[in-house]
Amino acid sequence: MSSNFQKTTSNFFVTFLIGLIVVSFMFTGYESMKGSPNAVAKVGDYPISGREYQSEYNRQINFYKNAIMGGKDLSSKDIERFGIKNQVLRNLVQSKLQLIFADQADVYAAPTQVKKVIKEIEYFQTGGQFDVNKYKGLLAANGITAKDFEEDMKEQVLKENSRNFFENFPVSNAYINDIARFKEMRYNATVAEVSEAPLKKFIKVSDSEVKEYLSNEANKARTESLFKERKATLDKPERVRASHILVKTEDKVKEIQSKLTKRNFASMAKKYSVDTSNADKGGSLGTFGKGRMVPEFEKVAFSIKPGKVSEPVKTQFGWHFILVQKKIPAFTAQYKNYEKDLAKELIQQGKDKELKELVASITKDISKAMKDRNEKKLKSIKEKYGIALDLNTQFNRYEGSLGNITIPREQNKAIFDGLKEQDANFYEFDLTGKSLIVSIEKSYNKDLPMFDAEKEKSGLQMVLSNKIRQEVLKVIGDETPVKQFVKL
Repeated sequence: MSSNFQKTTSNFFVTFLIGLIVVSFMFTGYESMKGSPNAVAKVGDYPISGREYQSEYNRQINFYKNAIMGGKDLSSKDIERFGIKNQVLRNLVQSKLQLIFADQADVYAAPTQVKKVIKEIEYFQTGGQFDVNKYKGLLAANGITAKDFEEDMKEQVLKENSRNFFENFPVSNAYINDIARFKEMRYNATVAEVSEAPLKKFIKVSDSEVKEYLSNEANKARTESLFKERKATLDKPERVRASHILVKTEDKVKEIQSKLTKRNFASMAKKYSVDTSNADKGGSLGTFGKGRMVPEFEKVAFSIKPGKVSEPVKTQFGWHFILVQKKIPAFTAQYKNYEKDLAKELIQQGKDKELKELVASITKDISKAMKDRNEKKLKSIKEKYGIALDLNTQFNRYEGSLGNITIPREQNKAIFDGLKEQDANFYEFDLTGKSLIVSIEKSYNKDLPMFDAEKEKSGLQMVLSNKIRQEVLKVIGDETPVKQFVKL
């Protein structure tokens, strides 16, 4: 395969390798797949091994831990709530469907290509050269045989070659001309989206309703269960609010130390700190808990008294002077403090009729404000209910709204099929769980650049190839039996 392939896939393979090897050092306390059979499921003739499942499972856990839970470990209920196990299986099924497509399309992963990819992975290199002893040692340390790893890498190369197959799908001039025509059918629009779920909190619930609800033992148990599910997010670990000054040399340490005080800390940070991400903010690091900073820094930040400037702290980044502005003690949530609010929330979730009435009322108010061109009223509704609102956004037949609100393809087509020759066209769509209100004006900004076919050809090719790939994998998925051998 060409060197271009290596460049475009290097990050992909590094990510795969980290997930397969390094991740085993990162997680403890989660249910292991070691007791499972060799395969947890089978997609066509391709098995999903317990090791593959564990690797993808660990990656998903890591994602939710850092992106959703703010670095906190997930409980078994969190894992169930986020549907992580099912998501892992879906991802792996899609992965195997790509291999089935490769078989059907005669896409091939040459042994020399697989070897070349493995040899170029820096984790297996010494001095820039592939080190076979390092390769075998790293795999052995993680209980992975070279044969299994190379088979995994062969699958990754096959998947990448499959993606390249679709990326080379030709884009005809007729297709580009159609896109150009649709993109140039553009207008100004005001778009609002009223989603049901966030509006539940606005449904009125009286104190007497809450009292009556909690008098039922089954309801009280539901409330307690909801509290237990959320307790991990309600509890707060010990945190500090601090600033720092980072310097790289001992000479700078001596120069700063003799004149640094709490009072001039911010100005000294702006003048001396090499941490450009916060120097202009007086070295502010905001509020953070344990596990966010390197150990040497963290130890000092959590031990010194607020208002005191630390002695210089040496870390891998240089020398730090730390000023702690505030210490926030750990907080443990108590059920009694949340009981009424959680009961109210559960009651609101059951008021379907009231929710529909509220959505209808808000939709009506938005519609009237749009027809009256009352921008002030629209902003007021947005502020009160937190609805999504795009004022004077561009709107075209190909992409729909170019603002923050996505118009489904079917509704976008209905809008343009129904456009009439008048100053404004108005539409309301009742979708599952939300309403869309769209006002189209037969005018647009003529200063916007017209469609540049040559410039956008590569982007259109990517969109088309992804669409074709999704459709092909869907067809293959519909025709491929999936067998699950263990309960996940």
